[in-house]
Amino acid sequence: MARSVNRIILIGNAGSDPDLRETSSGTPVAHVSLATNRFFRQDGEEQRKTDWHRLTFWGKTSETAARLIRKGTRMYVEGRLEYGSYEREGVTIPTADVVVYDFVLLDGGPASSEPSDSVLEEEEASVLI
Repeated sequence: MARSVNRIILIGNAGSDPDLRETSSGTPVAHVSLATNRFFRQDGEEQRKTDWHRLTFWGKTSETAARLIRKGTRMYVEGRLEYGSYEREGVTIPTADVVVYDFVLLDGGPASSEPSDSVLEEEEASVLI
C-alpha cells in the first residue's frame, strides 16, 4: 500500500481566545483562529496578506490550549488538514480545519510558566491520528 502524508505546520498569532466546548459524547474540543502573514511584491511595492486558519484541538490537548492560549499568543502548531462543509440557508459552505496534535507557545504567552502538553496520551493519539 502506498503511503500518503497530510501534515501542516504553521507559525502565527492567535486571533481569539480558544472556544472550549464538549461534544454530545462528552469529548472536549476547542477552536481558535490563527493568523499567518505572507509578503509579496505587486506593482513594485511590498504587500502583506493575512491568512486565517481555523485550529481544532481535541481531548486533553483542547483543555491545555484553552488554559494557555490567549488572543495574540504567538505559536507553532503541527496538525493535519481536514475538509468538511455545512449548510446555511440552503447553501453548502466548504470548511478547512487544522486538527492540531502538537503546539508550542513561542512568545511566552500569558501562561508562560506552564508547559504545553506536546505529547499526547495513547488514547488521544488514536482519536487524532
